[in-house]
Formats: sequence, C-alpha cells, structure tokens
Amino acid sequence: MKNIIKLFGVLAIVVTAGFTSTIKAQQNNIIKEVNINSNDGFGELRNLVVQNFDFTNPNLSEGKINSEVKFEVSENGKIDHVTVNGDCKYVSKELQDLMTHLLYRFDDSSKMNKIYVLPITVFIASR
Repeated sequence: MKNIIKLFGVLAIVVTAGFTSTIKAQQNNIIKEVNINSNDGFGELRNLVVQNFDFTNPNLSEGKINSEVKFEVSENGKIDHVTVNGDCKYVSKELQDLMTHLLYRFDDSSKMNKIYVLPITVFIASR
C-alpha cells in the first residue's frame, strides 16, 4: 500500500513552470536571484526532487500544496542556503531537508553564485 501511495505521489508532484526568468540584481559583485522556468536546464534537479520526496509522512494533508524553494549555487556547484515558504509546514520541511541533503552539484559555471527560486506544487492524494 505504501508503494502505491508513494508511486501516486511521485506521479502527482508537479514542479511548476511558466514563471519567466527574473534577475533582481544586475551588478557584477552581487548575487543574482533568478526564477527557474522550464527552459533553464534544471530538469535533472526537478527529477531528483520528484524521486526523493517522501509522501509517507502521516501529517501531509490531501490536496494541492504550493511552495517556493530558494537556494544558492555556490562556487563549487553545491546547493546551499535553502529556504522554503509554502502552504504546508510539513511539505516545506520535507523540501528543505531534501534540498539540503541532496547529493547534487552543478557543473555549469554560469549557474554558480546565484540564488534560484524554484516554485513547486505538490498534489497529495487520499491514502
């Protein structure tokens, strides 16, 4: 039963796209904040979020939950300084933990030294 719930949850999670890229700071020495959209080359990261999200938490409530994950890509390509704001504190905590402990590094130097905003929508189905 847990496998079915997890499978349905994995299939139901949707990483929202369609937000246009926005650069808030344009000066060379300032870290830039960029909204991630579907064309930014973050598909592998999106897939890792989907694959590693834990839908077995009994505190997750049924329905659509919107969250916004902010993270920095450091000079060594590692994800750092993750913060999450969202509709459900349990989903926010799961996303925070997942992104903080994710073993993923960016090798594209153009993505480094920026803060990214990743909008995420999670659909939780009844158990």
